[in-house]
Amino acid sequence: MFNKSKYFCKIAFSAFLIFGLSGLLTTARAQFIGINADVAIAYSAASGSVSGGAVGISHPAPFFPNLGASSITFNETENATSSADANSVLSLQTKTSINTVNFFYNVPFPVVSMALGIGAGTMKTNTLVTETTSSNTSSDNSELSTPVSEAFIHIGLPLWNTIEFHLGYHSMSVANIDLTSKSGIVVTNYKLKKKSYTGGMTTIGVQIAF
Repeated sequence: MFNKSKYFCKIAFSAFLIFGLSGLLTTARAQFIGINADVAIAYSAASGSVSGGAVGISHPAPFFPNLGASSITFNETENATSSADANSVLSLQTKTSINTVNFFYNVPFPVVSMALGIGAGTMKTNTLVTETTSSNTSSDNSELSTPVSEAFIHIGLPLWNTIEFHLGYHSMSVANIDLTSKSGIVVTNYKLKKKSYTGGMTTIGVQIAF
């Protein structure tokens, strides 16, 4: 999955260069600047609800990329029973946040608008690891930070040359991580796989041009 996402990023980056160079031969849009605001409605690697979104600033200069940022946060809970003692249970309560900075190009189309972008950032996880046995309960925190790469596409419907409503999909690539690697609790008797947070963030948003 991680390799496929890296391949997608390479394709997207090549597309940006082509569209960016072709933009030199086109006339800049009438507006001076545009502000994008998007709300995250889902993330495919999260089991529950999410919060966050994306922002961006567009300008009329065709050669220089536009700048933006993405952010998403979600909570998860995972429980596992010890293979050595059925009365021992491990609970993982994790808060995950992904934050990236990106750049993008607006691609002109006759009816709809399109923006293609790539970015990079960091994913941070804070996991409360709790082991409950028949005689004791132990807890510890495990905090991890992992690099993230991003590729995204926005497709929008412009109205009156000043307002645009759009949908977005942000593909986030993250290496699989062991949520308990920084915990002081021994978890060798629990069957825990490395967690994959590679996924896609779906957004809806609006752009206002000035």
